[in-house]
Amino acid sequence: MKKIVIIGGGIAGLAAAYRIQKEISEGAALECVLLEGGDRFGGKIATERSDGFVIERGPDSFISQKPAAIQLCQQLGLGGHLVSTNPGAPNTYVYTGGKLVTMPDGLSLMIPTKFLPFAFTPLFSLSGKIRMAFDLLIPRKDDESDESLASFVRRRMGEEALRKMAEPMLAGIYASDPETMSIGSTFPMFVETERKYRSLILGMLARKKAMLLNASKRPKSNYSLFMTLKDGLGEMVEAVINKSPDIQFQSGARVESIAGKEDDWSVRLEGGGEQKADALILATPGHITARFLQTVTPKAAELLKQIKYVSTATVTIAYKKEGFSHALDGFGFVVPKCEGRSILACTWTSSKFPHRAPDGHVMLRCYLGGALQEDIAEKDEETMANLVKQDLKEIMGVTEEPVFCKVFHNRKSNVQYQVNHSQRIDTIMQELQKGLFLAGSAYRGIGIPDCIQSGTQSAESAIELLLGKSKAET
Repeated sequence: MKKIVIIGGGIAGLAAAYRIQKEISEGAALECVLLEGGDRFGGKIATERSDGFVIERGPDSFISQKPAAIQLCQQLGLGGHLVSTNPGAPNTYVYTGGKLVTMPDGLSLMIPTKFLPFAFTPLFSLSGKIRMAFDLLIPRKDDESDESLASFVRRRMGEEALRKMAEPMLAGIYASDPETMSIGSTFPMFVETERKYRSLILGMLARKKAMLLNASKRPKSNYSLFMTLKDGLGEMVEAVINKSPDIQFQSGARVESIAGKEDDWSVRLEGGGEQKADALILATPGHITARFLQTVTPKAAELLKQIKYVSTATVTIAYKKEGFSHALDGFGFVVPKCEGRSILACTWTSSKFPHRAPDGHVMLRCYLGGALQEDIAEKDEETMANLVKQDLKEIMGVTEEPVFCKVFHNRKSNVQYQVNHSQRIDTIMQELQKGLFLAGSAYRGIGIPDCIQSGTQSAESAIELLLGKSKAET
């Protein structure tokens, strides 16, 4: 009987455990233990359900374009619980110049693909629009070196596109500083588009045309770009545990150190106790993984220490719908840093996912902190709640007393993919000893589908090592 130990009970570790469970269910002679140092499983995924409200502490949705999350939900029997965004309120706004401005139709991740909406939008100045149009003429980059998001956007689209779109939207996804974040590791499609088409605008138009042609040839998808689960993303965590009866899930199991090599590993727990393993999957944040690897593979540990994490926070706030001062006619808004607000973005949750709030109520979710304003996310709950209420009053005209206001800290939990991140990860993976596998957001993608795929792949690699490739592929 071969044994795999997984350290870390976030969604990457859980996905690895579920993949191993499937192998055991098919008759594989495997044993698996998942060790989680905290008192619950799911990592950043955490759902509160109260009086008809579904409140997410961490992520509230995942993208459907990367299939791993939808596939896992379907395998877990949660396909019927998948929920799309509300098609009746698709607008997104940018807070600029002291008011909310609708993002123009046809703007695809800051790249204009429709002329008239872009020409007439008040979001960009005339000079800003002209500079963005220069993308049609600017030559492609003459080498394949990585660069920052800010450098890429300035070069292709100009400063205004960076300030009003790329920084609040693209860097906002990663809670990152656009001056340091890697374009190659965060938005490789932009790099690929420039290499293939030279112009981002021409490339996006070509991709849009291809997508329309492909869409006409295949059945219509019921999935929107962002998807969630009816009773919160916590459903996914609960289902993995419930449907993995052969996995030993242990919470409150803090790992002190690991030792060994190849197929002979030892995991020592704080306060005593030890787990032996033929293979190890480390699904912990980079800095924790670095500590475990310090004596096993010091070069990889030193590189992992270079991966930075920043703090963020979310403030979820609910109101009575009757008499509420804003129409909430969209998914929410983003705020460029130059506007001087505490809020990075605000999701109008009850409009985007109407089932998240009971009848007669509305719910908003605000994001704070990140690389550019990390100090705000470190403040106490009362201070952050007051900052959010003040911003909502001045941005949206909200003066009503909330039904509740919940503040959630996510301290040093958002990984930063800085320039040359991919090369650093390549080196780390090359340094790993046989029988040792890494999974999670620190490596090849931060989203839920990325983490699920990472965990699944690490499990398949461990199965292949222990049982042979033919067994891992069945």
